[in-house]
Amino acid sequence: MHLIAQVIMKGKMMKIANIEKRLIIDSHNLSGQFYFNSILQEAYANGLLNEYDIENMQLQCISLLANKCERYNMGVSSSIRIEIAERIMKSNLYTIGLYLKTLPDPDYAVYELKTVKIYELYERGRKLIDSRFNTAKIIYHMVQKNKLDTPNHSYVSTLGEEGIGTFFNTYDLEYDAHDIPASIDYQLCNPVDDLIGIEFIHKYLENLYLENEFCMNFSPKNIHRLLYGYDRRYEDLLINVFEQVLTVSLGCALAGGSIRELKISQEDIQCIYEKLQGYDKQGLMLSIQKAIKNIYEELDIRDTSLKKYIERSLPKIASNIEIGLKLNTLNKVFINSVNPDLESKIHFESGVKMDDEEYRKLEEYISLFNTLEDIEIAVMIRRHPFYSDIQAVDISEKEHKIRLYLKRYISELPDKRREQIIQIEKNLMED
Repeated sequence: MHLIAQVIMKGKMMKIANIEKRLIIDSHNLSGQFYFNSILQEAYANGLLNEYDIENMQLQCISLLANKCERYNMGVSSSIRIEIAERIMKSNLYTIGLYLKTLPDPDYAVYELKTVKIYELYERGRKLIDSRFNTAKIIYHMVQKNKLDTPNHSYVSTLGEEGIGTFFNTYDLEYDAHDIPASIDYQLCNPVDDLIGIEFIHKYLENLYLENEFCMNFSPKNIHRLLYGYDRRYEDLLINVFEQVLTVSLGCALAGGSIRELKISQEDIQCIYEKLQGYDKQGLMLSIQKAIKNIYEELDIRDTSLKKYIERSLPKIASNIEIGLKLNTLNKVFINSVNPDLESKIHFESGVKMDDEEYRKLEEYISLFNTLEDIEIAVMIRRHPFYSDIQAVDISEKEHKIRLYLKRYISELPDKRREQIIQIEKNLMED
């Protein structure tokens, strides 16, 4: 009995220890971008730091800044522009924050802040940045090796030397560690949120590498036909290739078709309707997870990191499928591939150009459009496409008006004629 009592008491003591070990600072309240600032605020609000601690750290940060500014000026002058000093301070705090993130938990990070000099914390963070920079460069080269053969402009430009490549040539680890000097337009399926500096680039490249790895299981031809089915001008869109490929491969798995082909027929979509209709969210997700396992088997996917990334992408796709089931629009979720080589093309040759003076005399746009045949209106749409406000920021005011007038005119046409003109426009091939 005495032994049993000891075991029980030991168990109680372990429970008490676990309760006492409960963290004071909630990591969810901390900013990924401004970790140092946010942990000071949370520590002060929870009584882990007092005013004296905060003031002491501020003085140390100012001393570090003075030292860095002197090095920035190479010891020639002690004066520096305010905006440069602010930038260097942000870089310093970002570097310290990067180190603090690597500690076991936020409470322990506060303990380090109280017991270790700010300069030492900065040096530890600086070594981490060097390491992350070198690792990110390696991942960048890996991404270059598994990059997709696609004409999508945002993808190609982001992976080019003028895109992410610029980062590795211009990133200032010493004075601008928080900055991201690169042009990055390509949108990931799982965006990198709440990170800046080398952390952002490192995570972005990791995610992009995994997206590429999945897409490498499919031929460039099949991916091209899928994206062409999504939009004939997909090369100009801010579209994520991985998300479209994963969605359609999932549809193929649900319908029991060939996953690698990325082809879904109307019969397949009807099959998916019948299979998934009436499921609640949990049932829908179970069916999707079962289909994902089939994808893993057929594509021989074993990489744990890639599996985790795919599974992180599923809630977004599941939500689209759920909406498609409710609105009877699954054909908008599971895009049908289109072979552009099999589409009939209409050849259009431009006639004599209307001179500017004559064009300006046609003030009533309705009168002008009414004089045109369907093919001519289709050409107008091709020359003056209906961009969103964001896409149209770079066009002239005159061009913008033409597009608005044309869009309004098309919207007021009878449904049958409007659909006919849109179909003609899709099949146009200019000489």
